[in-house]
Amino acid sequence: MRNVRRLRTAVAGLLIATGPVAACVGSAADHESIGDGAYAEARFGEALVEYRLALARGGGNPSLRAKAGAAGLRAGDLVAAAEEFRAYGVAGGEERASEAADGLVRVANAAITRGDRAGLAEALEALQETAPGRVLGSFAPEAVAVLGDLPRGQEALTILLYAAAGAPDARIQDSLMYAYGSVLRRMGRCEDAVKVYESLVRRQRDARVANVARDDLVSCALRLGRGALDNGMPTGAEAWFRLAATRGGNTNDGRLAYLGLGDVRFALGDVLGAIEAYEQARAGRGPGDSIHALVSERLNLIARPPSEPRQP
Repeated sequence: MRNVRRLRTAVAGLLIATGPVAACVGSAADHESIGDGAYAEARFGEALVEYRLALARGGGNPSLRAKAGAAGLRAGDLVAAAEEFRAYGVAGGEERASEAADGLVRVANAAITRGDRAGLAEALEALQETAPGRVLGSFAPEAVAVLGDLPRGQEALTILLYAAAGAPDARIQDSLMYAYGSVLRRMGRCEDAVKVYESLVRRQRDARVANVARDDLVSCALRLGRGALDNGMPTGAEAWFRLAATRGGNTNDGRLAYLGLGDVRFALGDVLGAIEAYEQARAGRGPGDSIHALVSERLNLIARPPSEPRQP
């Protein structure tokens, strides 16, 4: 009997000790109320966590998204803030989309102030989805300034793309699109960059931008052509070299494109076509020219007797 009483006492003590924990677990279902309390006490990070827990547990009130977005914004978690305002706006309704856009503009401005590229990119993508007419607008230059010198990465691409969409005039838009193409090139995505540069060259809305875009287009096309040729794809290489030759003209890069075309024709067994392209590469230049020297080496190899190895 004494042992039974001892067991009952121990169980009672255990229940008393675990009572607060059990209560805590029981009240966790009302994360929204806990979040509201944390927000009121300026514990915005905790509020964001609680609101998201409420959402994860099936909280169906759309205002939860708006609350979570506001908490994320005040906590400085701008990616989370943008995600929540996006979800709030996508949920439906013109009024809700307008409110979400207001929140996303605040997130974008906060990201610009803090130099938060990830937060800015997330906010701009969300704006494009929920309220395309509100994308960037007047703060496009400030958004681009967040990127700094020689930007790279997907976030930079997102920011530049939406900055261009909100540019106040065609010249600024082309300048931003040139920067977009340059980020692609730095990321090793030359094929995508060529498409951007080509569109800028064709539009000719800003002569300075068109000229530098042409130079970078030719540089990218040369790289792609040489890469294709080195990987045993002469037909693909020929297309890139022809583009580089067309846009490069009589510049050094344009002449290098003709050199590449000569290599392609030689690889395909078209000796006469190779000689023609090589001659175009050295046209108007003397022996002291570096490209002229490369052409001479190749022509000398072609002129060797068949018994001798001849592969430029």
